[in-house]
Amino acid sequence: MSNKLASRCFNYFKHYKFKELSLRKIKYTLLIMIIIISNTYFENNNIISAGITVPEKVRIGLYFETTALSSFTISAERGLKIGSSNNNTFTPIYEEPSNGIVTVRKDSYFYLKSNKLTEFKITDKNIPEGEKFGPVHIQIGSSYPDQAAAKEALTAIKSLGVAAYLAFVDNWQIWYGFYTDQNAAQADLDSVLKQKLQGYAFTPILPASNRIVVSNPTGETAFIMGSDTNTFKICPNQENNPYIFKINNSDSLRYRGELEVKRITGSDMTLINVLSPEHYLYGVVPAEIGSSSDPEALKAQAVAARTYLIGNLNKHKKQFFDLCTTTSCQVYKGFAGEYASTNKAIDDTAGKKLTYQGKIAEVFYFSSCGGRTEDVKNVWGSDIPYLRSVEDKYESGKSYNYNWETTLTASKIKEIMIGRGYNLGDITGVNITKTSEAGRVTELVISGTKGQRVYKLDGCRTVFGFNSQWYTIVSDAVVPMKKVDNTVVQTQLATKKVMTAGGLKDLAVKNGQITVIGAEGVKNTVSAAPQSYKFVGKGWGHAVGMSQTGAMGMAKAGFKYDQILTHYFQGTVIE
Repeated sequence: MSNKLASRCFNYFKHYKFKELSLRKIKYTLLIMIIIISNTYFENNNIISAGITVPEKVRIGLYFETTALSSFTISAERGLKIGSSNNNTFTPIYEEPSNGIVTVRKDSYFYLKSNKLTEFKITDKNIPEGEKFGPVHIQIGSSYPDQAAAKEALTAIKSLGVAAYLAFVDNWQIWYGFYTDQNAAQADLDSVLKQKLQGYAFTPILPASNRIVVSNPTGETAFIMGSDTNTFKICPNQENNPYIFKINNSDSLRYRGELEVKRITGSDMTLINVLSPEHYLYGVVPAEIGSSSDPEALKAQAVAARTYLIGNLNKHKKQFFDLCTTTSCQVYKGFAGEYASTNKAIDDTAGKKLTYQGKIAEVFYFSSCGGRTEDVKNVWGSDIPYLRSVEDKYESGKSYNYNWETTLTASKIKEIMIGRGYNLGDITGVNITKTSEAGRVTELVISGTKGQRVYKLDGCRTVFGFNSQWYTIVSDAVVPMKKVDNTVVQTQLATKKVMTAGGLKDLAVKNGQITVIGAEGVKNTVSAAPQSYKFVGKGWGHAVGMSQTGAMGMAKAGFKYDQILTHYFQGTVIE
């Protein structure tokens, strides 16, 4: 019980002398306590458990920044409502009753060719041929007090042969035309509008970066919206079952819930899927672990994915949504990626999540670890008590990328380093200088004729885009060396020094070769600097948290989903 809740309950008892309470008053007081507890655990339409709030809806960024769209189409089997939303109140502006395909685009410069809209820049030297649309418009009349009044006025204007349309720009207006410049707008105003609409006032509308255009299935403009206070929103009609919509008429781009569209400065349109957490998970779990695994492994993945979601809400706050659809967050394929088996695993674990000492756990998962997971401190440098290295003896050893090899030439490594902003000259050595107790590389030194660069922890994997942080290096300039304790190690000579009677000196290099004398006195020459490096590794992923391959193996061995999760996240509790 929280301190706040305890204080509120105590105050009710303090109001009376407890010994003098009648049975009726005791019952009344207990009822008040139950109401207080209920209000504490169910507030603002959110579910609260162990102090952890789970929203009714989550926001998933489908397209944003570099993937943002200048235009797209949308449809739903039993129709759509498109309009504006403010403070959870949705106001439809246009309704498409059937499976018609509606076009949504930003209010910018487009040309139409072969029934395809393509954006262009007005500053382009060679503007393409085809019917052109621009962000300059003409306002007819003044603003209207509400949508009904604007629609009534629009009907009257259309009856006079003018193809005008509604515009919601934080007030209701009627606009006409899509011009690429003001001169074209003025010419149309003089030759068309003033002739057909006598007695109306006309106002030029210049380009703005927040406007969105909606066209009906026949290509007619339904409305324009450009609001600083309201959100552009698309909702499938309630008759849709399942409640889904389709983007760009593609079966692989079907999603549950609703769609918000935002014009963010410096970007095309950002598309955000708004849906319930459990429906979101329907599109995540099979994308992350597949659909044919043992049910207990699917349940473990479902709880892990739900925990990750709760712990990473607002990860993309700057882009106005919670999570994206890639491995940067969790892979999400929407309705098109759902399977009955994974939906059942999600339903069977509904609301379940991992916590540690009453707080949501930081959950990570990956494909395979090669037999042992890694302590988070050796990957990302943090210290989290339940993200320790654990043995993983149930991995099959046959999964994709469980064993891997990558060969890089010295010239390729030089090129990679220059691309990263470090000109090390010709590469003379790549050496592992530290490893974790589990065996993963925690320090990697890349040496060249102009200097060296040291990579640590996860950087030892990402510097070359390796599948894992667990690898060894074999080069064409490695020779076996016997140490003082008679153990033999493989080493590169390029960066080594030798102790002579005159002190510590660099090894003598002649024509790129070093002469060495073997155990039997036989002289051999080896390359002073390797020309190629073979990286031999195992495991796929960062190796922190739950191995998906290991979870599958544990499930086949008879472990339940809670046992799987608490093995990988030791000390956590499933609630």
